[in-house]
Amino acid sequence: MNHTRKGYLTWATILVTAMTISACAGGAAETKSPPANEAAGETPKAPVVDMSKPITLTFFNNASNEIFEQEIGARIRAKYPNVTIKTVGNGFTRSNIEKLLASGEQIDLFWIGFQESIADMKALGLAMDLTAFIKREGYDLSRFDDSALQMVKDQSDKGEIFALPWQVGSAVLFYNKDLFDKFGVSYPKDGMTWNETLELAKKVTRSDNGVQYRGLDIGLTRHFYQQYALSPYDPKTGKATYLSDPRWNRIMQFVKDLYAIPGNRPEKIVEDRAGFMQQKVVAMLPWSAYFQPFLGAQDLNFNIAALPVFDDAKGQGVSPAASILMMSPSTKYKDEGWEILKFLASDEVEIGNSRIGFPPAIKLQAAKDQFGADLPGVEKLNMKAVFHNKLTPQPVIRGDLHSAAIRPYVPMIQNIGNDKADINTSLRDSQEAADKAIQEINSR
Repeated sequence: MNHTRKGYLTWATILVTAMTISACAGGAAETKSPPANEAAGETPKAPVVDMSKPITLTFFNNASNEIFEQEIGARIRAKYPNVTIKTVGNGFTRSNIEKLLASGEQIDLFWIGFQESIADMKALGLAMDLTAFIKREGYDLSRFDDSALQMVKDQSDKGEIFALPWQVGSAVLFYNKDLFDKFGVSYPKDGMTWNETLELAKKVTRSDNGVQYRGLDIGLTRHFYQQYALSPYDPKTGKATYLSDPRWNRIMQFVKDLYAIPGNRPEKIVEDRAGFMQQKVVAMLPWSAYFQPFLGAQDLNFNIAALPVFDDAKGQGVSPAASILMMSPSTKYKDEGWEILKFLASDEVEIGNSRIGFPPAIKLQAAKDQFGADLPGVEKLNMKAVFHNKLTPQPVIRGDLHSAAIRPYVPMIQNIGNDKADINTSLRDSQEAADKAIQEINSR
């Protein structure tokens, strides 16, 4: 779930089930971080951390305050009633973090999204290696989804573990059952390719009683390059990849074919969730597997299928790195912070958050099986579609370089979709624009 979700909730907040496991007590009044000079081969014994003493931890929030309260705030209070959580943030960007640091804000823990964020956190001196904590307790990293954990490991220089995976990004194909029924067309199925989806879209793109219905909206545009694990920037050459990687051409050919369907091109090419949810003129919408807004939409009779895939990338889903948990190396509460991170990544919390619709980053099948179980109306949905495709690890990209290189991508989609430029010209123009932006960053 790219995965800030600020403003998405349009329905009443789900009551969070209180945690019943009592906090560990005892131990010294002050704890120390893991020693850096342990003898080779020795595993330091984990200290007993006194979580009964009152402390305040500042937590960087990656979403709305309401979502933070559901997923983190209420759960920490139930488990550790003497820990006060102060939130700052509301969505990760490097400039957002820099402003907080410039104001003198001391941040202890971070909930942030997307793989490139770790590189930015390292550059800002905010990435703490968690390896010492992991080793001293024999913490089992294999419980995490392989692709999500690999993306964390890929950000290390010397084998460091700078974060714990927390949630994964999944996506599905939403479809309006009423429109398919109206035109007598069979519903989408799990395992379709994008070409098959285009053929299906042609059957439900129609004008009826003065209303133009569109068979397929482009949805979240990042999903296409994520399915290919395609980076807009090549660190080896220091340039964009729009001309060097033929997969961009394949994506743009899909865009051209999508908007070449008579009646399927909207007045303005955007990620049109409103056309699906409110106006109900879009039959199919590829979107993140975040169901609260859709379930809360009035009179929307929908279901889901697995996100379609490219013919040459079958089974490949979107990026696994929806969000991660990190700790600042400057926090005064390293041991307490580690306890909080462990707790949030525990089976208990992952299952609880899965039940309210946030895909878990752990392998535990029970967490996947209970996905969305507490969302009213989810029982009618094909929830196995959420985990039909495998998550696709993404290449390591520095955040500012990724942002610069990907900037021409959506305008390119709009130009090709509106027949303002052909594919080759658009790719060439995007390459030039991205290379210029990259050069500006490197010259600073």
